Amino acid sequence: MRVGLMLTSEWGPDEDLTPKLDQLVEQVRVARDSGFASIWIVQHFLSGPNRQFQAMPLLGRIAAETGEMTLGTSILLLPMLSPVLLAEEVAALDWFTGGRFVLGVGMGYRDHEFHAFGTRRSERVARFVEHIEVMRKLWTGEPVHHRGRFVRLEGQQVSLVPRQKGGVPIWIGATAEPAVRRAARIGDGWLTAGAMSFDELGHLSNVFEQERREAGRPLDYVRQFSRECWVGPDDASAWAKVEKPIMSKYERYSSFGFGPGGGGKPLEFREIAEDRFVIGDEGRVRDELQRYRDALRVDEFRFRMQWPGIEQADLLDSIRRMGRVAAKL
Repeated sequence: MRVGLMLTSEWGPDEDLTPKLDQLVEQVRVARDSGFASIWIVQHFLSGPNRQFQAMPLLGRIAAETGEMTLGTSILLLPMLSPVLLAEEVAALDWFTGGRFVLGVGMGYRDHEFHAFGTRRSERVARFVEHIEVMRKLWTGEPVHHRGRFVRLEGQQVSLVPRQKGGVPIWIGATAEPAVRRAARIGDGWLTAGAMSFDELGHLSNVFEQERREAGRPLDYVRQFSRECWVGPDDASAWAKVEKPIMSKYERYSSFGFGPGGGGKPLEFREIAEDRFVIGDEGRVRDELQRYRDALRVDEFRFRMQWPGIEQADLLDSIRRMGRVAAKL
């Protein structure tokens, strides 16, 4: 079973950032040495008063530590970005990783981010689709003639094409059925959200596969699911360790209208954790992951294993335990 680690690069306003980059590098090295298959980095803008390392510079630093692991984004906010700049930067990252880069992109959901970039939320689908089209054209290395609604190119070429033949795979984040169908048609893979329930994953996974089949798209894509995960020395301490840290994250999601409780409903940890999070000792986590594998035909998991308040030493121990669990599946 392949497992990936989603790095957390956002911290509170009063935290000392001096050791944080070294800690992220240490997390990557421990994950690599524990048998993890991939590393993932998220993007947001204007997250103050919290502080955050931006995704693209951090990817460049992390690339040197990944070894044979895949490096990817989960996700970049594509409607707000220049597809020309992104196509060139991603091509470089694909070379830095030896052709093991995955570009994960999504729509975004925070109104203030759209406003800050001068884009309209109502245009995000149109921008998203056109930006993917433009990047794929640029990655051919040929002169590109494109007259779209948002991008115009008059025979220009990129300075670098990706190392992977045909371009970097584009995986698309989506949580609603129409978006999942669109991802199946124009993307190379589907990025799920950690807040999705077991039943939602099963239903939308079938929707994605059916849409690809009907569109004549390849069916040999990676089935990767995202989960919040913690592996403790015993079951009780695992749940006690992460309840408050995870809840702080989901309460913030809720304030943006995203995830369970997005309509202002009070959040209860055990309620949202049911069929969403993978928490426990090594035995319980192994059994839970096997349930996903048997029922949903999962190829790989993408785990977030750090939230505000989790200490580095505890996190590294949890990563090592997960490595042992994955080796037994």
